[in-house]
Amino acid sequence: MNDKETAREQEFMKLLQETLKQARRRGGIISREEVAENFENLSLDKEQLDQVEAYLKAHKITVGVTSGNEEDLPEEERDFLESYMEMLAAVPRLSDSVLEAVEISAMAGEPSAQKELIEQMLGNVVDIAKLYTGQGVSVEELVGAGNEALVTGVKLLGHLEKPEEVPGELGRRIMDSMEDLIAAMLDEKAFDREMEDEVNLVADKAKELAELLGRKVTPLELAGEGDVTSEQIADAIRLTGGRIEDLEQTT
Repeated sequence: MNDKETAREQEFMKLLQETLKQARRRGGIISREEVAENFENLSLDKEQLDQVEAYLKAHKITVGVTSGNEEDLPEEERDFLESYMEMLAAVPRLSDSVLEAVEISAMAGEPSAQKELIEQMLGNVVDIAKLYTGQGVSVEELVGAGNEALVTGVKLLGHLEKPEEVPGELGRRIMDSMEDLIAAMLDEKAFDREMEDEVNLVADKAKELAELLGRKVTPLELAGEGDVTSEQIADAIRLTGGRIEDLEQTT
């Protein structure tokens, strides 16, 4: 191996360790775009970048794909991020050695250290939230869910063996909270679509029968046709506040 190849390998190992450290300090997460940017000067090909990603994953680092660009966020969400980050900028950053001491104390259950650790990790919550934008949940809601998970998580570090495990443990809790929020939102939207489909079905069947009879129809008459059930009709009436044009309301 010549001097040029040796220097390149040394630079690669240096960047690899810096990337690992960066991800750990940010809660055990890093985006694939950030990994590529870190190694940009070495012009790594896809296979080499995949090897870097595999190395990070072997060290319990989550390599994510940025779901959304901050510039693509609605104006009110960008304004929230700007003001929130300005607030966080006022929090003094601890050196690695001091932060490690705080992590050890937090693991031991020291309340003041747990509070300090929360403050140091708030920026990580924002970084993680950016990975989940563009999935139907506002960045403010993502940050709120992440902060709640962080506050809870710092009290549950006693099972860890080493302080370097703390950022990854909290990062996973933060990510889980955001994923749960997105999943709940998707479930709610699916339920809303299902209810909308049911209302539309009842309205369509009421219209068909009303056109046949030349008048509005009663829920009992509509149910008697067998296309929709009494329960579906009752749900549709409740969801629309009784505003189904071709359905006569009875008391």
